[in-house]
Amino acid sequence: MRKIALSLVMVVIAVAQLAAMTPQEAVNKFVSHSSLRYASVGVQVIDLDSARSIASYRPEQANITASTMKTVVSSAALGLLGPHFCFETPVYLDGTVHDGIFTGTIVVLGTGDPTLGSVFLPCQANIVDEVIAALRARGITRVEGVISCDDNLYGYPYYDEDWDVGDLAYDYGAAVHGLNFHDNLMTVSYNLDARGRVARSSITPPVPDVKVISRCRGSRGRNAVTPYLDYSTPALVLTGETTAKGYRNTYANPVPASMLADSLSRALRGSGIEWVIPADGDTVAGGARTLLVLHKSPELVEIITSLLDRSDNMFAHALLRAIGAREWEMKSLPIMTSDIDAIGVGEVKRWLELQGIDTEPLFMRDGSGLARGNKASVGFFGDMLTMMAHRRFDGVRLCDLMPKAADRVGKTLEKNPLSDRIVIKSGSMRHVQCYVGYFPAEQPRYAFAVLVNNFNCSRASIRDQIGTFLCNLFEGK
Repeated sequence: MRKIALSLVMVVIAVAQLAAMTPQEAVNKFVSHSSLRYASVGVQVIDLDSARSIASYRPEQANITASTMKTVVSSAALGLLGPHFCFETPVYLDGTVHDGIFTGTIVVLGTGDPTLGSVFLPCQANIVDEVIAALRARGITRVEGVISCDDNLYGYPYYDEDWDVGDLAYDYGAAVHGLNFHDNLMTVSYNLDARGRVARSSITPPVPDVKVISRCRGSRGRNAVTPYLDYSTPALVLTGETTAKGYRNTYANPVPASMLADSLSRALRGSGIEWVIPADGDTVAGGARTLLVLHKSPELVEIITSLLDRSDNMFAHALLRAIGAREWEMKSLPIMTSDIDAIGVGEVKRWLELQGIDTEPLFMRDGSGLARGNKASVGFFGDMLTMMAHRRFDGVRLCDLMPKAADRVGKTLEKNPLSDRIVIKSGSMRHVQCYVGYFPAEQPRYAFAVLVNNFNCSRASIRDQIGTFLCNLFEGK
């Protein structure tokens, strides 16, 4: 009984301490932790009613943002594209239709939609099913021709040139193509023999053009395989050391257009529509171009909700490129420039400046935060979050699309009821842990930003420290 009573007293004391702490005291307590002695730290807390800072630490210092940069591109996309914006992917028939026979080319024209075939948005229309249904609706029972998936909108490089080459093969490093499909991911199963050679490999869903190449050395007891993508082959190339062993992992797909073309061809064969492919050297008959399908993505609000929740780099960077493409279209430029990412960044900054936000403390390299060159001050985030808290886009606010804190900020906050009252966007990479968000979730009265670089502790520890800080900051409010 004594132990139980003592525990209750300690809890009461702890709660009283939390409730008594002012915002600046909470900030001071957090930044004074020994693990942050040599770290680059920025903290900003804004009272949204007055739009004034009520607590801060180094608000002008620019730090690496990681995925908190996704709130920047999401905000600009809401303002520039609108919450009901949809990507539209046209599918054309180039050829002739006579007596139920189509002769020519089925063309899927990529327009940068990141959601085609996405496993994360399963309720959207399936473009493959739409094509088959549209062929049947036209009474087409036989196709004599080929499928062409046009991925030429953005061109190479598909990834942002500021991304680390070591990230490009992994699922979080999937590039943004003009024609994206199945989240630009592929699951690769492969077996390596005792000499490190590929004994067997398979890709799901199939990507006929991708090879699996091993440059691994055989090892008696060490397994350390590192992948990278060769876009020129294209191939998943494996390096390192391995025993005779089987592997199965999800990687970025360097040719999503090839995956879509294969998915369409397999669906066509299984649909009951006869398909005759011209022999090599035979020309495909030309003809008028007619629209077969105009596939529409989910609305922007659904795309942003998904990318902020899952921290999807490909979705976020696709929005930056869509913003850049919008500017390209508005200026009626003849050729899509290879600097589309820079154009997108310029448009994001221009829009923010029109909203009264100083972008000098914003060093933006991509839309996702994957590039370590992305930096910003917490002062910038405080200003942007304040502006977005007071802006509605057809009734939609940024905070409405952000996920609850829940288990995203360590065990301390996870066990506190506040975890369901805070909406947050996290960002993490090597030696970086960041958060931006609002409290309370339904009707925000405060905005906050915490950017920590080069902490001297485990990630679990810094997450718990930030969670404790947020408890100290908002307990009793």
